[in-house]
Amino acid sequence: MTSIRNATDWSAAWANSGPIQNYITRPSEFFPLFARFLPQADPGSPVDFLEIGCYPGRYLYLFARQFGYRVHGIDFMPEAAEIPVWLSALGVEAEVAVADLFHFQPGRLYDVVASFGFVEHFQNWELALDKHLALLAPGGYLFIEFPNFRYGQYYLRQFLNPSFLDGHFLECMNLEDWHRALLERDMEILYLDYFFTFRIWSALAGHALARWGRKMTLKLLRKTQKTIENLKIDYPNKYFSPFAVIIAQRGQ
Repeated sequence: MTSIRNATDWSAAWANSGPIQNYITRPSEFFPLFARFLPQADPGSPVDFLEIGCYPGRYLYLFARQFGYRVHGIDFMPEAAEIPVWLSALGVEAEVAVADLFHFQPGRLYDVVASFGFVEHFQNWELALDKHLALLAPGGYLFIEFPNFRYGQYYLRQFLNPSFLDGHFLECMNLEDWHRALLERDMEILYLDYFFTFRIWSALAGHALARWGRKMTLKLLRKTQKTIENLKIDYPNKYFSPFAVIIAQRGQ
């Protein structure tokens, strides 16, 4: 099964994103969930972590440094071969495979399998879920994050930049379907919900006048986001929350 976006698309997108090293060490908004639900490693109880779609290595760095995990990654971008070099310069050892997930046969299982912004690029998201689970050890933890581009977020993005949605399968973003799929696979659901109250990011599209209107709208939306953050309003919701997060555990 192939992604709606290929390795060339991703390479081009990352080439325009600025210095990769700055991104690698950026804190994660999901850290409170990591700390609450995922195990902490210690010398007598190592944890092997696999990130699917691991470029540029941000979460490999985080879990090695903050949780003491032995970190592994897989990505089909050729540039992913450089991740161990980048992380080594930051004091982190990582094992990274440059491969297609659906042909990846590492010959082992992992205690934590995670992906961030990955599954929504596949029309058959349940097959992507099955591949995550095929790599998960008994008793292991599954962590999947994807954007919420439905409901209110859909209309905002349709206005700001309609083409942005082209690379995403919105059918994957229905949490009721994820609840069903996880229960069918005998997974214990620890967390299945939206995350954050409101957040928006988007490039702008259209001719000069349309771009001006969209720019003003985005500016207003970002002010709204900032106000919500300053007031510490925490109300995850299906209409405007920017992310959905799934955490589940496999039985022994």
